[in-house]
Amino acid sequence: MRELCAEGRGKVLAFCWLGWVFDFYDLILFAFVKAQVARDLDLAVEGALAWIDGWTLLATAVGGFGLGRFADRVGRRPALALGIVVFSAGTLATGFAVDFWSLLAARVLTGLGVGGEWGIAHALLAEVYPPALRLRAAALLQAGAPVAMAAAALVGCLAAPIYGWRACFWVSAATAGLALFTRMLVPTAPLRSDRSVSWTALFAVPHRTASRAILLLLALHMTGFWCTYAWLPVTLMRELKVAPDAVAWFQVQVNAVHVVADLSFAWLADRWGRRRVFGALCWLFAAGLAGLAFGFAALAQDWRLFTIATASLGLGAGTWSLFGPLFVANYPPELRATAAGLFYNLARSVQLVVQPLVGSLALAAGTLTVGLWFGAASAVASIWALRLVPRVGEAGDESRA
Repeated sequence: MRELCAEGRGKVLAFCWLGWVFDFYDLILFAFVKAQVARDLDLAVEGALAWIDGWTLLATAVGGFGLGRFADRVGRRPALALGIVVFSAGTLATGFAVDFWSLLAARVLTGLGVGGEWGIAHALLAEVYPPALRLRAAALLQAGAPVAMAAAALVGCLAAPIYGWRACFWVSAATAGLALFTRMLVPTAPLRSDRSVSWTALFAVPHRTASRAILLLLALHMTGFWCTYAWLPVTLMRELKVAPDAVAWFQVQVNAVHVVADLSFAWLADRWGRRRVFGALCWLFAAGLAGLAFGFAALAQDWRLFTIATASLGLGAGTWSLFGPLFVANYPPELRATAAGLFYNLARSVQLVVQPLVGSLALAAGTLTVGLWFGAASAVASIWALRLVPRVGEAGDESRA
């Protein structure tokens, strides 16, 4: 891999950041238009749409593995472009869905494309940035997630009620144009390993322990995320009758805090250690969710208190900046995109079981706040799971990259 100047690295980061933003935006937009989709297609939020969420996230695991292997064997650049084209096609098809099965097919296609972006982008950044700058680059990349969520909230809650949810998905599909800029922004080097390693090496010595622990950690953390962000918008609108525009601006505030948390993670970790910072943010995230779930109706009467309580969610979500460096530290370049794409999205696919379960429990309990309790418990469990992950490269970056 050739060395890149600062300008070249900046271009790579810009493209990876944009790809990750539109990738995650296309996936999370569905959470903000569920009520409209359910009404127009005569589907239940707690039933059919919960299953669609689960199958979509399972598809990200398939796409993450396939695109990750493609990136490790053929090259990062074509894999990134292919992922963008596929998830954009799925987004376009979502706008044409007319029933459960056509919507399911469109969301599964979206999931297949979405699955590859995160892992490939982190693998690519690790190869173009020097060790001293990798944690910061990873934090900058991760900060694209709250930007995507805020954009999805604005489009889903402000534009969709006016122009319709279908039009929002059709316009969002234009992100496929990003693939055309891949050759301009991503270096011409192959960006792949010189030697081929079977993906089964992820579960053999010396990677077995790290693989099991990281997968468990991600599964717990992903459950906390999706139980929060897949259920909170519809909970606000359906149970508290909050207007969609108010939900949109609420999400913008929370995710503005989330951006700060992501960008601060590298600085905080350099001073107090990645694990301590991760644990503190997990407790903050869990406390915010527990407060919302326990005093939901009371907090909703005072939007100032509600904003303070939910700001802890944005700060707590800074934990996601840990995961890119974890894959960089624990896997060599020839396995890195495969490991990141597979495990990150296998953790998403666990939601195929979790989200319908939460929907069923919410239906039985008569309140959608069940998802918030699940999220809080998962955040606390993540602190324990991180202790199982090997301590590699935590003083800076791994030596073998």
